[in-house]
Amino acid sequence: MRFDRIRKLFALAADQADTPEGEAAARFARKLMHDHDLKLSELPPAQRNEADPFERRPLLLGGSEQWRCRLLSVVARHCECVASWRPGAGRGSLYGRSSSVEVAEYLYVVLSRDLTRARAFRMMELRDLTPEQRSAGLNDFCQSAVLAIEVRCAELRAEEPPDCTALVRTRAKGLWNWMQDNGQDLRKEPPFGYSFDQSGWKVGHGFKLVE
Repeated sequence: MRFDRIRKLFALAADQADTPEGEAAARFARKLMHDHDLKLSELPPAQRNEADPFERRPLLLGGSEQWRCRLLSVVARHCECVASWRPGAGRGSLYGRSSSVEVAEYLYVVLSRDLTRARAFRMMELRDLTPEQRSAGLNDFCQSAVLAIEVRCAELRAEEPPDCTALVRTRAKGLWNWMQDNGQDLRKEPPFGYSFDQSGWKVGHGFKLVE
């Protein structure tokens, strides 16, 4: 199955997030993903790998802030993918099944856009602080929001049966072997530093993870 239609639906959903049209596109794309899962399960392993191959998808993260890299990592893990990035470059990559990468890219675009918007409001609240204090406060806010998203993703994956089958179905078997065969040797980055921020935690819990 080609993913052109699913890709266009996810792109439409990301471009029109928080609108009825965008939500309808996301729902239809998830239904197609679910139907695709069922069809794949009926194929022999060789044909299944051919129908849903591994790929590397380069991404522009929308900025060079550390929280964007961490958000990409959280989304990738939730969608059974692997994420990589160059610190400070504002660029990253997703590795995984084509179907998984489609969901991960869509989810990252929507969540990063929501968090960027929330960050702008938080910046106004911190306008009376010094530039150094404001920068630290924004980092704590965004990192705490990503932590909330990470916790919610873990809760979704733990559900039996999961409500978001298209997001959490395991498709990653063999991914690391494929990456090594293609010369992708990733180095793990140290944890990003931040202090817990209650307002960021609350904002992160309010973002949509399904639609």
